[in-house]
Amino acid sequence: MISPAPPRTGRRHNLMDGSTPLVSDRVIFRPPTAPTFVVSTARSGSTLLRWLLDSHPDIACPGETDLAGLVADYVGAAGRLGNPGGMQATLAGAREVASGLMERYLAGSGKRRWVDKSITSALHLDVLRAVWPDARFVFLYRHCMDVVASGLEAQPWGLSDYGFADFAKASPTDHVAALAAYWLDRTTRMVQGEAALRGRSIRIRYEDLVEDPDRALHPVWDLLGVSPAPDVARNAFVESHDAAGPADYKVWQTSSVRGDSVGRGARIPADRVTGRLREAVNELLGDLGYPLVDDRWGCPGPRPAGPASDAGLVDLRIVDGHRVLWRGVLREHDGSLHDPRTVPPAGAVVIVEREAL
Repeated sequence: MISPAPPRTGRRHNLMDGSTPLVSDRVIFRPPTAPTFVVSTARSGSTLLRWLLDSHPDIACPGETDLAGLVADYVGAAGRLGNPGGMQATLAGAREVASGLMERYLAGSGKRRWVDKSITSALHLDVLRAVWPDARFVFLYRHCMDVVASGLEAQPWGLSDYGFADFAKASPTDHVAALAAYWLDRTTRMVQGEAALRGRSIRIRYEDLVEDPDRALHPVWDLLGVSPAPDVARNAFVESHDAAGPADYKVWQTSSVRGDSVGRGARIPADRVTGRLREAVNELLGDLGYPLVDDRWGCPGPRPAGPASDAGLVDLRIVDGHRVLWRGVLREHDGSLHDPRTVPPAGAVVIVEREAL
């Protein structure tokens, strides 16, 4: 145990100048026995989750560290040297290097547990499990099409960051397919890793997190062995957070937990994700309890007029998030409504959100 954390000063110690002691007159630092890793895709709300966790008085959660990449590189380098001292010595060495960094950071924060949130963790789950056999994991998921929409918004001039580049190279003329393939790859790794970590991992969804942060975080506090933090959604935007490392650029202009980005992927037409890619995406979406990308997908927006389209028809849809609740085709010249299966494709689509009604 440690003494109570000192009052927050609005910023953390600068760990780079060597001024942060491991023992001070206020805090006696003792490293935790088990670290925790947040595992997620990019554009899934992981920075928001990091702020929520970091606002807890017992938890320090810095920005992106790529700690998983660090230990993977250490283990890889030791393997190329023949693992001097054996594999257990290699794993212990990686743990010592990475934990040493995080424990010095933790000492400067005056808190007692560290959580690492890096989007590269999904790539190195096996290494993390081997290096920290007692580690805990929080798997954060978000609907594929919302991740796609967020990725397009964050990278409008080209998919070069967040791990998107290799997928963009594979689909250079179709960024929707590239981002869907990225989501499929990372989420498959996460689901497989989660299955191997039963008993020391939990699953939360971005959509549930923004709807009710306190309720969504209760199992996280239990996993970490800390008491629930009251008013965590408010405190996350009052407390200061380190700006070092990559992060969601929008979070710094946000003042509260908001759910208005849920369902934005419904703006992407379903026919932009097709064939085997759609089948695989839908299989995972179903496993995670999400709406599928199918003929009831929201897909607001105009449909290009073509030879088979009728400019005198308007496709009306009432949507709730990703789902189409009702659909009919309006014939403009007489105001009659028709089943969309009985008329040619409409020249335009009009969307009404359920909440607007």
